[in-house]
Amino acid sequence: MAGSDPYTVIFLWTNGTGIIGVMVLQALAALSVVAFFWRDRRGFGAGRVPAAPLSAFVLLAVIIVLVVANFELITGATGTVNALLILPVPLVFALSALLPLRIRRRDPSRYVVLTTEEATRA
Repeated sequence: MAGSDPYTVIFLWTNGTGIIGVMVLQALAALSVVAFFWRDRRGFGAGRVPAAPLSAFVLLAVIIVLVVANFELITGATGTVNALLILPVPLVFALSALLPLRIRRRDPSRYVVLTTEEATRA
């Protein structure tokens, strides 16, 4: 409708942002595994269990920096368009980190329900 090529504009622009978002989530998941095993080593040594997820986090962080630095290769767009496409990723992350904190402060009983297994069954 806007006269844009559905593949080179719409598909690549939306998927480029999604690629960054998925990689950030993967990096955070690797970091959360490190944090989990730091507290509960399950009988393994301190260096043995967190080594793989910590390596994964570091490598993913490097890849994310490279993808963001070369985002024009994915989108084929200019710097301003790429900045506008990348900007929602940290904003959504910040909002998704702040919302549970707000819920915990304003409605602790609702927060408790959100952090239990029963919330996933509903």
